[in-house]
Amino acid sequence: MLRFSLAILLAAAVVVTAVAQSPESVTPTASRTVWDGVYNPTQAARGESSYSIHCASCHRDDLTGYDGLLRGQRFMDKYREASLHLLFDKTNPTMPRNAAGTLSDQTYVDIVAYVLKSNEFPVGAGELSVDDLPNVRLVGRGGAEPVPDFSLVQVFGCLGRRDDAWMLTNTTEPVRTGDPRPAAGELAAARTTLKGPATFRLLVSPAYAPANHDGRVVEVRGFLIRRPNDDRINVTSIETVNPSCGQ
Repeated sequence: MLRFSLAILLAAAVVVTAVAQSPESVTPTASRTVWDGVYNPTQAARGESSYSIHCASCHRDDLTGYDGLLRGQRFMDKYREASLHLLFDKTNPTMPRNAAGTLSDQTYVDIVAYVLKSNEFPVGAGELSVDDLPNVRLVGRGGAEPVPDFSLVQVFGCLGRRDDAWMLTNTTEPVRTGDPRPAAGELAAARTTLKGPATFRLLVSPAYAPANHDGRVVEVRGFLIRRPNDDRINVTSIETVNPSCGQ
C-alpha cells in the first residue's frame, strides 16, 4: 500500500513539474463532441500530409506505432472524456522528435484532424481551429462514460471534514484535465452552485491547507482513484470558487 501511495505521489510531482512548462489549460467545456463533425476533408488531407512528413517515422503510416497510441482502443483510453486540447497540448510541446514545437499551431491542429479521421470520427463542413479545441470532447460512439481510473481530473464540490478525512460532497462529475493546477484567472468564470450526487475522499497533504477552504465550494484537481463506495482523489490543487457551500 505504501509503495502504491508513493507511486501516485511521484506521478503527481511529475505532472506538476510539466505544467510549469505548459501553462495552457486543457479543461474541457464540452459544448460539442467529436461526433458533431468538427473538421472537414480538406483539413484532414493537410493533416495527413504533415503527419507523413513529421510523425510517421515514429508512429507509422497507419498510426499504430507505440502500441496504437494514436489509434483504436489505446487512443480512446488515453484521451476519452477530455477535450481535444489535451491531444494538442501533448503534441505541440513534444513533437516531432528532435524538433519539438517547431510546427505552426495550424499544422498541429491539422494533424489532430487527421488523427480524428483515422479513428473514424465523422467529417463536417468547417475546419477545426485552436480556439475550438477546448470546446470539443473526445467520447466513444456510445457517448460519455466515467473518466478512467488514475486520470488527472477536475471536480467542483463542497469541502468538509468527516471521520478524520477531508471529503468533497455534492460534486460535479470528474472531468479529465491536463493541468494539475488551474491557470491564472481560469476559475473566474467557474460555476459555483453545485448539487451533484458524488462524494470523494481527498488524499491531501497539509501543504495544500485544506482547512483554509473548509465549508466552501472548491475546485479540486488530482488523480482519480476508484474504490467500491469510496472514490478518492489524490490532490494536486485546491482552490475556493465560492465562500460558502450554502450559496
